[in-house]
Amino acid sequence: MSAMPRFLLSFVFVASLAAPAVASAEEPPPARPMMRVNLPIDLTVTAVGGAAWITTEVLKSKIAPASCRWCSPPGIDDSIARALHWGNTKTAARLSDVGLYGLAPLAAFGFDAAVVYATGGTLAEWGTDALVILESMVVAADLTQIVKFSVGRERPLLEYNSVDPDERDSRDNNLSFFSGHTSFTFSAAVASGTVATLKGYRAAPWIWATGLTIAAATGYLRMAADKHYFTDVMIGAIVGSAVGFVVPWLHRPTTSKDTGTARLSGMTASPLPGGGPLVGFSGIW
Repeated sequence: MSAMPRFLLSFVFVASLAAPAVASAEEPPPARPMMRVNLPIDLTVTAVGGAAWITTEVLKSKIAPASCRWCSPPGIDDSIARALHWGNTKTAARLSDVGLYGLAPLAAFGFDAAVVYATGGTLAEWGTDALVILESMVVAADLTQIVKFSVGRERPLLEYNSVDPDERDSRDNNLSFFSGHTSFTFSAAVASGTVATLKGYRAAPWIWATGLTIAAATGYLRMAADKHYFTDVMIGAIVGSAVGFVVPWLHRPTTSKDTGTARLSGMTASPLPGGGPLVGFSGIW
């Protein structure tokens, strides 16, 4: 074989190895999955829902039931309440507040922020995730308030006489069903876990495990503090988890193939022989 054919064969071999690398270098990086939000709608829902929750909390002493509509607990609630009761109910109540106001939001928003940063995401991406998670928490809180004020269940602390004398006449004592601490923390845990799963984060199992552990501990502490019965906590966990899944699922990342919408990626124009342009479009339809 002459030198020229050998040279040509070598050139073809090297070119065949280099071609995939060149082609891949020219391809744009894959798009990051983003939660789909409609800012005017989602911000309005979150803001109005948050304002409604705050208003009911501020006016609780005026609009909550003055007396219980559901007073005596069923047997299962009575048995579990007596078994889980702490001698120092105030400590249990304070610890449950730490879960509600501190650990649950920190885990939900903090883990998501850490993963977005570690994977090269942007502040806008984290803001989108955070809005979906916050909207879930607000919706769960509003549903809880509606049921609480409608049902008017007496808290265990009155049944077992563990309430302070100066708080015995508080209308808050008739807002036991269902547990707001539990629904709120479970909505935060499930929403952040669902967002992580939908976006394919490797850390999703850790986000789920951490959030659900905090939520379960908070629910237990509400029973230990004589603030809620077992059924209050169980229904709170179910409602919070349902909202925490549904809201992110409605905002799940989609591609143009998923939604059926067209995505224009390019346009070309060339002159026709008889005059006038020929315009071509490329994309996914």
